[in-house]
Amino acid sequence: MNITEMITINTVEFNLNLKTQKEVLEKITDILFKDNRIINKEETLKGYIDRESECTTGIGFGLAIPHCKVESVIEPTIVCLKLNEAVDWNSLDEEPVNIIVGLAIPKKYEGTLHLEILGRLASNLMEDDFKYSLFNINDKNKLVAFLQENLSKEEE
Repeated sequence: MNITEMITINTVEFNLNLKTQKEVLEKITDILFKDNRIINKEETLKGYIDRESECTTGIGFGLAIPHCKVESVIEPTIVCLKLNEAVDWNSLDEEPVNIIVGLAIPKKYEGTLHLEILGRLASNLMEDDFKYSLFNINDKNKLVAFLQENLSKEEE
């Protein structure tokens, strides 16, 4: 699977006024449904909620990487949201989150593609320059290109 196909202008949203983690997960699910990446909103939302109940995906620094692996996901997808105000995410550093990079992975890729993408995200998120850019790029096309380029580097 080519990373550039996983994130598009349709899966990035800025300036969102969401108040809770659940609202954020519902928004991710709505985006996935509208972009024909999932066939069942309820199953997908439950996948995100179940994953959060296992262990937080709030990794610190105002960032969360919610992810789910469910049958209702048609295409592996990355969703990126920027919130106007941070929401509580029960993050590892106990700080609220305002940048969300969500993953939706078909169940058939469990243990393979989802771990590869999470690994790429995690290694990039350890880099200060990557985090700085993620927070400061305010153009959807530029953010999509930035994520595609940086998450594809290890494919070469």
